[in-house]
Amino acid sequence: MRSPANPRITRLLRAVTALEVVVLAVAGLGLLLDVAAVTGAWPWALKPFNQRFLGAIYSAALVAAAWQAAAGRWAPARTVTWMIFVFTAVVTVLSFAHLSRFDFARPPAWIWFVLYVGVCLNAGAHLLWPRGQSAVGDPPSPRWQRVLGMQAAVGVFLGVAHLAAPEVCARYWPWPLNTFHAQLYSVVFLTPAVAAWCLRRATTPADWRTQGSTQIAWGGLPLMGLLLADAGVQRIDWTAAATLGWMSLFALLAIIGLAMWRSAEVGSSR
Repeated sequence: MRSPANPRITRLLRAVTALEVVVLAVAGLGLLLDVAAVTGAWPWALKPFNQRFLGAIYSAALVAAAWQAAAGRWAPARTVTWMIFVFTAVVTVLSFAHLSRFDFARPPAWIWFVLYVGVCLNAGAHLLWPRGQSAVGDPPSPRWQRVLGMQAAVGVFLGVAHLAAPEVCARYWPWPLNTFHAQLYSVVFLTPAVAAWCLRRATTPADWRTQGSTQIAWGGLPLMGLLLADAGVQRIDWTAAATLGWMSLFALLAIIGLAMWRSAEVGSSR
């Protein structure tokens, strides 16, 4: 997809995305693999399960950012930029709503807000960029329209529920969540929801590969993180309905991601 119909993204968007790749690699892999230099410098105190889960999500986000930085084209950047905007906007608002969680006597708190506000504004500005309105590619098949529509609807429902009723939603997680983390995890559902909605408009093989690989990581890495966190403390009830439901939800995201990748390879999106 190097035709004029699929324009290059701006140098600014590509440069900021490259910066995100570096930050996400350090933060995501550092938290997931329990690197002391990263966990000790986090803007707020993290317990093992939240640490590994955040590491998994940041590592999955790294996949999308790496695709965008490497491709440098509006397909797949149009979907990834929406994901970045939704993720950073929600986290930024929640960070300001929970300022007491942050220790502004330490640099990490200031770095957190500078990065999130800056990346959010950059993504939002590029979504208003005229070339961002171009529908590169073809609409997905009716079957994919239904799958993507259901993923978007379920993701929005779960994301809004975590924002509006965090105490209720926290009951269905395998480990205890406070209000801040329950609301923060709304982005875990809202981000793939907005990606699915974007893909309903038009897709290219680059879109399917990018979102497919991202969603495989988005669904699979949290399961890995749960196993790693519980290996040391052994507090998870693996037979509990809530645990099985939570794991099934993320496994389903990964399975849909695999199907997306296959669509790019066999052309079944046409």
